[in-house]
Amino acid sequence: NNINKTIKENEFKLFFFITLTSLIILFLGYLISDILGLGTAGIMVSVIIAIGTNFISYFFSKDMVLKSQKAIPMSKEAYPEYYSMVQQLCEQNNILLPELYYIESPALNAFATGRNQKNAAVVVTSGLLKQVPLDEISGIVGHELSHILHKDIMVMSFITTLVGCMSIFASTLRNASTYNRYDRNNNNNGSSLAIIVGAVAAIIAPFAAMLIQMAVSRSREYMADATGGLICGNPKLLAKALYRISHGGSEMPTANSAVAPLYISNPLKNNFITNLFSTHPNIDDRIKRLNEM
Repeated sequence: NNINKTIKENEFKLFFFITLTSLIILFLGYLISDILGLGTAGIMVSVIIAIGTNFISYFFSKDMVLKSQKAIPMSKEAYPEYYSMVQQLCEQNNILLPELYYIESPALNAFATGRNQKNAAVVVTSGLLKQVPLDEISGIVGHELSHILHKDIMVMSFITTLVGCMSIFASTLRNASTYNRYDRNNNNNGSSLAIIVGAVAAIIAPFAAMLIQMAVSRSREYMADATGGLICGNPKLLAKALYRISHGGSEMPTANSAVAPLYISNPLKNNFITNLFSTHPNIDDRIKRLNEM
């Protein structure tokens, strides 16, 4: 019942964010049209951009995330023990076997991506495979399978790709404002107010995307830890793995603020700013909760 409730909540979140981001893109498109004096043509372009952005974010998010993180397909022959462990967890918990990938990195980290069980992928770092015992890795995999089961990856993969698209769109808006400021000969340009609002919107858009990530991430991590502990059969295995990750380093050179929420542990450099805006709960608190289970 809890799983079904979570799935419905995530499906509603996806619908909400598609609607919200479409309205944001249409509003930014209107500003660009006003600044450049494009009229109805500019509005139509923003409608196409809104539809295209959501389409790409939903159907191609997994491939874009895997490519951005330089993930490499994992064969059963190269990693037989790990592959068999994941396969066994999936069979025991009635979950479809996801595509398996790895990233060449000494960091200890992992994430899942995709829009549903049929389109899911689980990615681990080579450092995790080399430095963490297989039974503890089962806890990490259980955590990621939980995200797949709850359809967390559907929402987060969509938002991850959407953040990148919104950043590009915001950059276009900022350039349009600059173009208007220096184009003295075009009398059809928008008002000064539109220029100011456009510049502000270009600055706010990336922060709005970041706040969206924060709104949906922290609670899902606690739930994925709890369910992941049950999937692997022993919550303490996941607790031990998280302890190793917290002391072994999880910084990823390929990671950025858009993909960071997907990882089991914050992959960005640990400093005051990244901690302040981190989408991940405190790892010591997560370990404590798992041990209490």
